[in-house]
Amino acid sequence: MAGGVALGRLTEERKAWRKNHPYGWRPAITVRQLLVGIQDLLDTPNPASPAQSDLHGLFTKNLVEYKKMVRHQAKLYPARV
Repeated sequence: MAGGVALGRLTEERKAWRKNHPYGWRPAITVRQLLVGIQDLLDTPNPASPAQSDLHGLFTKNLVEYKKMVRHQAKLYPARV
């Protein structure tokens, strides 16, 4: 993913939030809602705009194996808290 989180989708969300607001920010959006949105992007990626082509192939051809690989990666590289 190279450090980005579906910038196109976030840009579209921003436009939908506040079309005429100079900053495009809706204060009603909480950090929790933003994080849930990112989690949704990770759980259901957009196959039309893959960030990594090799993983895109696995995601589209074998979802069970893709999810198994994601779980394995999560165990190998846990979040630092």
